[in-house]
Amino acid sequence: MASGHDEENELLPVTWPFRAAGTVMIFATIWFCLGWMIQGQDNGHTLAGHMTVFWIAIYATIVLVVAGGIYNFYRERKRRRLLELQ
Repeated sequence: MASGHDEENELLPVTWPFRAAGTVMIFATIWFCLGWMIQGQDNGHTLAGHMTVFWIAIYATIVLVVAGGIYNFYRERKRRRLLELQ
């Protein structure tokens, strides 16, 4: 992939919000499974904030996906306006 930084690449859709959402979702899945694994060992231990952290991570994932979609929507509108002016 070229490392050039020109105006044409400036207006392409961004992917970082979706990659970050995927990373947060992986964390949420691992946290969820880890919490049930620790509770399932019958040793009296529990993972602090097991479900709270899980749900916060799920909400953060949703926010990142929606924000990324909105951001790309407005970038696309800007790109189309600039293309119409040329």
